[in-house]
Amino acid sequence: MIDSYLRSQSDLDDHVVHLLFSANRWELASTILAYLNQGKLVLCDRYAFSGIAFSVAKNLPSELQTTAPTPSSDLPPITLPWARAPDASLPSPDLTLFLDVSPEVARTRGGYGEERYEKEDMQKRVRRVFGEIGREINGTGAVDDGKWIVVDAGKDLSTVTEEMWRHIAPFLDGLDLPVGRLWS
Repeated sequence: MIDSYLRSQSDLDDHVVHLLFSANRWELASTILAYLNQGKLVLCDRYAFSGIAFSVAKNLPSELQTTAPTPSSDLPPITLPWARAPDASLPSPDLTLFLDVSPEVARTRGGYGEERYEKEDMQKRVRRVFGEIGREINGTGAVDDGKWIVVDAGKDLSTVTEEMWRHIAPFLDGLDLPVGRLWS
């Protein structure tokens, strides 16, 4: 259902789509916990923050609008607190690397624009929400000094890879910490 929706082959209410993505994460939560308890490193290319950012961004005004888009139903818009709620208590990442790339740069890369949300205006709104989530996660207002690290993915591949490894390397020998939980 998710794949069909992303490829614009079907339509679903935004609330339903958000909950489907959350259900998909919960489907794998016990597997993630089992791996972590075995001392394994778990890498996710997207997680709860991505679903939240996209769901919330749908209801934000574009740079050219002064008001939020008109909802397509009588249901309330998806807010940050509502979007976080279904993912509360999922295993929390020890580190999040946010690969930040401007929509202008993303547009020049292969495959851009093929999915429902890969439109420049939407990408700008999503980027704003990710910034808000990063500030919330770090709790300081800065997005490069805590568990949420912003990596400039507009740079060349080797530079981005090197920066990512610099942040990941300390985790390769494992952690001696209990597994945290999102928003708990």
